[in-house]
Amino acid sequence: MRSILYISIVLLISSCSNYQKIVKDGTPQEKLDAARKYYKAKDYLRAQPLLEELLGLYYGRAEREEIYYLFAYSYFGNHEFLLAGYHFNNFAETYTLSDKKEEAEYMTVVCKFKKAMPQELDKTPTEDAIKDLQSFINKYPNSSYVADCNDKIDMLRERILEKAYQNAKLYYDLGYYKSAMVACQNAIDDYPDINNRTELSFLVADAAYLYAKNSIQKKQEERYQDALKKVEEFEKEFGKSTNYAASVEKIRKKTLAELAQINIE
Repeated sequence: MRSILYISIVLLISSCSNYQKIVKDGTPQEKLDAARKYYKAKDYLRAQPLLEELLGLYYGRAEREEIYYLFAYSYFGNHEFLLAGYHFNNFAETYTLSDKKEEAEYMTVVCKFKKAMPQELDKTPTEDAIKDLQSFINKYPNSSYVADCNDKIDMLRERILEKAYQNAKLYYDLGYYKSAMVACQNAIDDYPDINNRTELSFLVADAAYLYAKNSIQKKQEERYQDALKKVEEFEKEFGKSTNYAASVEKIRKKTLAELAQINIE
C-alpha cells in the first residue's frame, strides 16, 4: 500500500509539473494537443485555461472554431451552466455556417433548462426555459434534439404545476384562508390541466367556509353565501363521484346550519 501511495504521489507531482510546463513554455500546438487530451479525459479544470488562452492564440484561424466549441463544453462539464450557455450562444452567433451551430443552439437551451431545474427558484426562469426550448423546436422541427426538448418542456411544466399547487396549499395549511382561496383558484385558472385540480377546488370551498367562520359577525352571512357558491361550483364540475364529494357535502350542511343560526339571531 505504501508503494502504491508513493507511486501515485510521484505520478501526480509529475503530471502537475508537466501541466505547468505546457502552460508556461508550451507552443500553441502543444497547448492545443494538451487541451484536447485533458478535455477527452474530462479534466475540464485543466483544459479550460489552456482553451481560453488558445482562443487568443488562434484568433482568425480555422482551429479556433474547435477551440471555442471545446471551451463552451468545458464550462458545461464543470456545471457552470450560465457561462456555458453564454458561450454556446456566442458560438452559434459567431460561426453561423458551422455544422455545429444547431448543436450549440440546442446546448444553449439545455443550459437554461439546467439553470431552471432547482425547485426553490421562482417560475420565471422555468417559463423562460420552456419558451426557449419551444423556440428551438419551432426553428428546427426535424432536429434529432426535438424529442429531448419536448421531454424537458414536460419536466419543467410539471415543476411549475407542482410549485403552483404547493404555494396554494401552503396558505391553506397556515390558516390564511382568504389568500388560500385566491391562490387555489389562480392555480386552477392558470393551469387547467393541473394534476391536483380536484383537491384545489375542494380547498377553495373549504377555505371559503373557514374564512366565513372566522370572520366578524356582520361579514359572516355574505361569506357563507360565497362558500355555498364554491360548493355548487365544485359539484357542477366534479359531481358526487370524487373522493372529496362527502367532504364537500359536509361543508354545505355546516354552511347552511351557520346561515340558519344567523337568520334566527
